[in-house]
Amino acid sequence: MKSKLLILFLAVCLASCASVRSSRVHFRSLDMKTFAKYIEQEDVVLVDVRTAEEFAAGHIKGVDHNLDVRSATFFKDYQSLPKDKRIALYCKSGGRSKQVAGVLAGNGYKVVELSGGYDGWVKAGGATEK
Repeated sequence: MKSKLLILFLAVCLASCASVRSSRVHFRSLDMKTFAKYIEQEDVVLVDVRTAEEFAAGHIKGVDHNLDVRSATFFKDYQSLPKDKRIALYCKSGGRSKQVAGVLAGNGYKVVELSGGYDGWVKAGGATEK
């Protein structure tokens, strides 16, 4: 069942990303150093899109939301994010966050994502917590 939901999600994401490109809605991928400065700003909401298990094992310090992109309720859950603030996303290595960034940007959110994800953040010595 989970694999069917994941396949459905990926298909929707790909379709969303295709429409995002054609409408010139976009998001930016930031390196670790730039992302670290970006998330220090007051009007930025930091969102981890990994699973609850990944999140519990460690996450970037100061996360505002953990919205599991693989969850069956993800498309409902992300709508709770404020559109009047900027959204900064990350996942494990950057793949899922790019997909989510495309979906959010296509739905009117101002989005950036961490290129290299949590693994890159940890490798570069970024602050984490459990």
